[in-house]
Amino acid sequence: MMKTLIRCIDCNAVINMAEQDFTPYYTWHEGELEEHEANDREVFDQAHKGHRTEYLTSLTTPLSNKPYREPVKTSYFEATNGTKNFLIKRWRASINEPVTYEIIDGRLEVIQEPARAQTEAIKKQLKADYGSSITDEKVECFLTAIHKEIEKLDPADLVLSVEGETPLIAYHLLGNNCVERILIRCQDKCNHDELRLLREFITEHNDYDDVMTVVVHTDFTVIYPAQAALEEAARPRPAQRLSMPNP
Repeated sequence: MMKTLIRCIDCNAVINMAEQDFTPYYTWHEGELEEHEANDREVFDQAHKGHRTEYLTSLTTPLSNKPYREPVKTSYFEATNGTKNFLIKRWRASINEPVTYEIIDGRLEVIQEPARAQTEAIKKQLKADYGSSITDEKVECFLTAIHKEIEKLDPADLVLSVEGETPLIAYHLLGNNCVERILIRCQDKCNHDELRLLREFITEHNDYDDVMTVVVHTDFTVIYPAQAALEEAARPRPAQRLSMPNP
């Protein structure tokens, strides 16, 4: 769906237009279907008549700690006019209210946590798939190998499989090289048949948000100008070398 952000330069107001905002709607009148033009931008145009406007392009996905399916929530994202970036707050007061967009003075600070394995889910799934074919000792060896390899991964290099229930959770695929290194770590404890089962298990469950995918959590903070100034003031400064006059 095409979406366009429009900013009033004079008022610093913004709206988000979509294709459906201009889609005609139809009614029955005396047994005939009548087409009516739609333009939900009209209210914005009337309120900012004669003002300068410009188009903005989204730079980031809207971030919120609420699930995607939650209709009443607040989220933040960044957009640009090509020369200047803007932080935009998006929210709605109730499910019956339209979504509101507001440009706020600040910036987003996004922190990505280290990748992690779905340890408990892996244990349960191994038990469900193979029962006692793989002993608890071998399972622990497998989990240790997974942890040792995943802790070396850079989330920025991972291949996204699917996002979680919020924009702050993402599931990533285990790469082939990582899989091989995990199995190599298990060679001293597991025999050939057990290694074959573990390889099958990884292949079977390394998809979508299944148990062998890697989870990466992201957190974000809105940094306001006053807070940024305090952080800058508290930042250590390098020592300055002073020239002393000759005696």
